[in-house]
Amino acid sequence: MAVQTSAKYYTIALMSDRALRLLASGFYGGYNMGDEAVLSGLLALLGSADPPVDLTVLSGNPDYTHAIYAIRALDRSIFRDAVPRAIALRQSDALILGGGGLLQDISGRRGIRGTLGRTLSLARWANRYGVPLVFWAVGVGPLHYTSVPQVAEVLSHSAALTVRDKASQALLRLAGLDAEILPDLAWALDLPYRTGGQQLGISLRRWPGLDLQAVARGLRAVHGWFPGPIVFLPFERQDLEVGQALQDLLGHDQVDVPSTLPQLPEILERYALCGAVIAMRLHAGLLATAQGIPSVGLAYDTKVSELHDALGANGLWLPVTRAGEAPAALLAALGAHSGWGDHLRQYAAEQHRQAFAGAERIIALLQRGPRRTQPAAAAEDCPLDVKPDA
Repeated sequence: MAVQTSAKYYTIALMSDRALRLLASGFYGGYNMGDEAVLSGLLALLGSADPPVDLTVLSGNPDYTHAIYAIRALDRSIFRDAVPRAIALRQSDALILGGGGLLQDISGRRGIRGTLGRTLSLARWANRYGVPLVFWAVGVGPLHYTSVPQVAEVLSHSAALTVRDKASQALLRLAGLDAEILPDLAWALDLPYRTGGQQLGISLRRWPGLDLQAVARGLRAVHGWFPGPIVFLPFERQDLEVGQALQDLLGHDQVDVPSTLPQLPEILERYALCGAVIAMRLHAGLLATAQGIPSVGLAYDTKVSELHDALGANGLWLPVTRAGEAPAALLAALGAHSGWGDHLRQYAAEQHRQAFAGAERIIALLQRGPRRTQPAAAAEDCPLDVKPDA
């Protein structure tokens, strides 16, 4: 991976002893605890850099991000003043995009204000300013066929292009791009090995094809095998509504649903209660595996099935349309798998090692590059909200 720069847009200084100035952008801001796990993992990986890096984060809620992580954060919203973002970008030695599913146009808004549009817009401005682009363990797809050429054009200028799974790698290969697979950034978290939990945990989200009544019937069928109430694991606020609907079907004393969205440390504490987990969200299954807790995935997207397929004989998933079968399938697997948790923890340890090895390569790549000495951007500079002129 070679750093590609465009010197006509700024003045560069060759190698300097000062810290790398990095700007990172993702779904940060406290709206999804999976993305907070990603940011926490990124901070752990960058924390291993020597010399240390100077990091600024673009966040949907910069006050939240600053308060939780004690890092510099700017508002990424296209409805806010863009000048601070422009200044931070032009003063950065590299732009990190990731992790998470930044390169998809199925969920959320489409166009320039959607996830894909905002990601590509920011990446184009980085290219325009000659700021090296790092796509770090991103998820790619689903993509509308009309979006593929735009994605390929922007990613072709990357200094480092890494994805989190084989499906993303295959999609980019169809677009003529080679990408290295690195573990999801959340694998960098140093999590305890859980052995004392006995309750059943479950993570569900809204999705077409999810039959909540079938899930309730499946949970009733295994009632008695797991002591205490079912532990609901919400990762977004909208998940709480699904949990409350499950409470209505099973009884409020049968499902423990938080009244508000827990923060990441609080969710991890809820995992401590669990001996097994039904995981619809990707990071619900990842965090279970990282702590040695057996799980069954409910695959609404290939990223979920691929996570569990990677576990080999210790992986178990069902399509979301068969979610009602998940409790029985998990119970049967628990009886058939000896030392399941130990195998999961070994897999997690290898993902953790690979995440840090990949970070060392990316950081070394950026440290070999130039340091920027350009003046601050003027107020009339790029809005970072629209595609720059070709």
